[in-house]
Amino acid sequence: MPFLAPITHGMGRAEGRALIANLIVDFFRNLGQQRIDSVVSSADAKKLGAIAKAKTQAAQKFNAAVDAPVKAARRAVTTNALKRVDAKKEGDVGWFSRKKAEAVPSAHVEQDRTMALDVSQFNRGTFQPCVGWVVARNGELQGRDFRLVDGKNTIGTAADCDVVLTDPYLSSKQAVIRYENGTFTLVDLDSTNGTFLNDTRVSKEDLIDNDTIRVGRTELKFKALE
Repeated sequence: MPFLAPITHGMGRAEGRALIANLIVDFFRNLGQQRIDSVVSSADAKKLGAIAKAKTQAAQKFNAAVDAPVKAARRAVTTNALKRVDAKKEGDVGWFSRKKAEAVPSAHVEQDRTMALDVSQFNRGTFQPCVGWVVARNGELQGRDFRLVDGKNTIGTAADCDVVLTDPYLSSKQAVIRYENGTFTLVDLDSTNGTFLNDTRVSKEDLIDNDTIRVGRTELKFKALE
């Protein structure tokens, strides 16, 4: 091999051949090692990729398992709250709207017979004049107004309350606003989270125009008609 002559110059034939043989062996050994290293690196990269993919899939499954009951609970709270609002009789909301009249007893008329009806019963409604109102300042019902009438006005989440709020931090019967002898009084009904008037927790306190009532996480602006 003429190109190896400079390397073997001054060496005997046997010595030169041995050197050349060692060089060739080293060349192929290095070449083989490079290929092995390349295969190992590629295998390591695939292994790391598979591990990362498995971790990502496991994290996604874990997050889905954790989020599912939370989302279900939120949907349940929202659905129940909407059902309570839908169950509320018409006329309970509005500044000067009238409450829905009581259902008039139906007349049971037998077939082929005529029954006389007392027409005056249709004029006997349950209308009560509005003496004030409260307006929701935040939450799902922000901007909604609720009329107040003479006597007791119950605030809570129950469908039979006069002021029905969709706030999970409220009790079913949270508080009452009473109007008697020209005076408005706010009374807490031993609620779990308390009733606040102008950021002060109260059990019973008189109201004046423009006071702020906080029940649960809902703020109500109080307005007196006079």
